[in-house]
Amino acid sequence: MLKLGENIHIISPKVKEALANRDGAFFVQLARKQKEAGADALDLNIGPQKKAGPEVMDWLVDCVQEAVGDMTLSFDTTNLAAIEVGLKKVAKNGKANAIINSTSAEEERLAAVPPLAAKYGAKLIALTMAKEGIPVSADARVSLAMEKLMPRAQEVGLPMSDLLIDPLVLTVSGCQE
Repeated sequence: MLKLGENIHIISPKVKEALANRDGAFFVQLARKQKEAGADALDLNIGPQKKAGPEVMDWLVDCVQEAVGDMTLSFDTTNLAAIEVGLKKVAKNGKANAIINSTSAEEERLAAVPPLAAKYGAKLIALTMAKEGIPVSADARVSLAMEKLMPRAQEVGLPMSDLLIDPLVLTVSGCQE
């Protein structure tokens, strides 16, 4: 099991404000707290960041690596340029591993994201959902993994050990079949 620290998330008002103000001390402290709490990796969720994504990710990786050194970093944004900046920075520093969080079985994401993971030797979280959303049945989610996600990873040369399938288990009240 991978314990992913997810407190660096743009949805948090404090994180959003600290990003806007480039408050590095805030992120150093937050990263250290998550490491001390037992996180195996830290998720850096900057949201879509359409304009400033690469610059924000570059700055944030510096802050977090100052705090936790060689801890694995997970890049969580829909901005592929920002993900690539993070991957390059981790590869350049040579101390940490990286995770891309995430791809789904949506054609556009599936075409673009797995090749990035393969290129930089990153792990890839693959969500068992498609354009239509999360399938209600567990069998349909398994089918997405077996018929779309795993073949695409193999096609681009991503080792199966680097593909982390997220089955998106639904609650009973969430219409799980």
